[in-house]
Amino acid sequence: MVYTLITLVGASFIFEGWLLSKINKIEKENKLHRKSLQIALEALGRDINNFQAGISRDLGQTNKKIDINLKALKRMDKKVDVNKKDIMNSLPTQIRKTIGHIEFSQRA
Repeated sequence: MVYTLITLVGASFIFEGWLLSKINKIEKENKLHRKSLQIALEALGRDINNFQAGISRDLGQTNKKIDINLKALKRMDKKVDVNKKDIMNSLPTQIRKTIGHIEFSQRA
């Protein structure tokens, strides 16, 4: 009976040693994976910051281009308004000239 107990205690120590070695091996692998994940996350964070900065820069440039194009459109609109006013002001004169030409051609 004593030998059986000694054998069981010895076997439990061997099993415990084997189990602890497996646990230590898994912990080492976990540390390695954690480090690689941490490095990957830091790189991802840098990439996101760079992407956000690039988007902000591009958005600023796009806003400037839109403002420039809007100013150009406003200048064109003013030119069209001036031309429209010129046409409206000269319209009675042109109608008179046209009527005069028609009357002249009918008399001849």
